[in-house]
Amino acid sequence: MILISGSNGLLGNGLKNYFKLNNIKFKTIGRENCDFNGDIKDNAFVEDKIKNISPNIFINLAGLTSVDECEKNLTLTYKLNVEFPEVVLKALKKNQKNYYFIQFSTDMVYNNEGPHTEENVCPINEYSKSKVEIEKKIINYNAISLRTNFFGKSRSNNKLSFSDKIYLACSKKKNIELFKDVFFSPVSFNTVYSIISILIKKNILGIYNMGSNKGMTKEQFGIAFCNELKLEKKYIKSNSLKEINLYAKRPQDMRLDNTKLEKKLNLRFDDLIDEIKNTKKDYLL
Repeated sequence: MILISGSNGLLGNGLKNYFKLNNIKFKTIGRENCDFNGDIKDNAFVEDKIKNISPNIFINLAGLTSVDECEKNLTLTYKLNVEFPEVVLKALKKNQKNYYFIQFSTDMVYNNEGPHTEENVCPINEYSKSKVEIEKKIINYNAISLRTNFFGKSRSNNKLSFSDKIYLACSKKKNIELFKDVFFSPVSFNTVYSIISILIKKNILGIYNMGSNKGMTKEQFGIAFCNELKLEKKYIKSNSLKEINLYAKRPQDMRLDNTKLEKKLNLRFDDLIDEIKNTKKDYLL
């Protein structure tokens, strides 16, 4: 059985829908609106549920993802991003002979010039440091960590993706500032779901990048997105990371080298421009 944490988040809501459409059975665990409701910061609750549910696959989408909030609250950051998944891993290993754990990490573990291979970690904020910390632990378990970034039409009522924000701003004729000096190579939600469906069958272990090829700046992404959906790109305004004062440091180049995962799965990830094109239909429904 598959158990998902963080199922009410940006990625989780879409994954639940994908699993339902593909007749993949799953259960959810979290604070509310889950099959098993409770505080995942409560280690005893987590340990008890893992023991009683006995999932053979655990997909961890839970965590503190606000970069600035992570910088301000180190205790909560460590509790959610490091301690919780480690408690799950220990409980899985103790209670299950055959288990598999899928951890979602971030492209923010990288800095300097990309595309980055998995060895090139350089976390510069507490959020990315917490993700690197849990990765050090999962290598001792039957687990995989996916360093990634994603976009697409959100199925969450209160959480917007990067592309959602662009779509809403430009369709409502409101300006949106995007960085001209921050590079990334995200994948669409649909690509994430398809890779997860492969992984739950293959049980690949280790740390892997999962991104699009031929990344671009966030401003270039916004313009390409508007071009594809025929939105007015004049509402996209250029901004520079160097010129604004954010609470937590952000990396400027998070582009991913996907060679390792491509070879392992015998596939090739699309270029970012094609990922944008593949997302078009979701916004036109």
